Amino acid sequence: MKKRILLLCDLEGVNRVVGVPYEGLGKGSEQWEIARRQAALELNAAADALFAAGAEVVALWDNHGGGNNIDPADLDQRITLVKPEGPRLSFAAGKYDCVCFFGYHAMEGTLGGVLAHTMNSKCVQHYKLNGQYIGEVDMDAAIAASHGIPSCFFAGGDIACAQARRAVNGIVTVVTKKELTRNSAEFRDNEELLAEIREKIVEAVNAPLAPAGITFPCTMEKSFKRVEDAAAYLARLQKAGIQAEHPADEILGRDGHTVISQVGDMETFIRCI
Repeated sequence: MKKRILLLCDLEGVNRVVGVPYEGLGKGSEQWEIARRQAALELNAAADALFAAGAEVVALWDNHGGGNNIDPADLDQRITLVKPEGPRLSFAAGKYDCVCFFGYHAMEGTLGGVLAHTMNSKCVQHYKLNGQYIGEVDMDAAIAASHGIPSCFFAGGDIACAQARRAVNGIVTVVTKKELTRNSAEFRDNEELLAEIREKIVEAVNAPLAPAGITFPCTMEKSFKRVEDAAAYLARLQKAGIQAEHPADEILGRDGHTVISQVGDMETFIRCI
């Protein structure tokens, strides 16, 4: 049994949430209010089961839109809230035995994925690592692995769960809702869902998963919806000394929407996100 567990919480993937067309899950919106309360229910179910099974620390990184989404008054008071400093997930190094994902969503471009996006729904078209599409769970699982921390559990929509299983071999998943379109889903009965979370998260933290990270060197491709954003991103990387360029294209000469970077270590990978 792993004793120190870090819960990573986004919002789009929780039950009872589909957002509204042409909008993200912005703070103060009706769907955001539903999401943050539903997330608290799912997190509390997990924490209660973990403490009952012998966990010593259950911590929460609330990372949707910069954090401060979930009202601490709605949370199990045994959960430790963390305020990250430094590069993404660097605060976790040496402190936790595993990470568990709640509320994460399908990656940008996923047909049927509820509120599907990757990092920034307004400007990012996709990310690829060594030519393969990646989403936020791929990124955070890889960064956690670089600190020796395995990813054990994922709760989200059915499509997002499938992508999580591709990202992390052996991860335990719980489907929160059946995803139909970007803004529609079939929701689960909450009592049934919370009971499954309690059961499966204990199973997950007992599993002998090893951290599986990225093999360097590799290539990171980031494509933007507007060429102006791609140009600004390319300039930032080159100023930092990262080898990056617009890829050659038979018709365009160079694809102005896309930047491909040469990544030699985790620090560079995080900079390229």
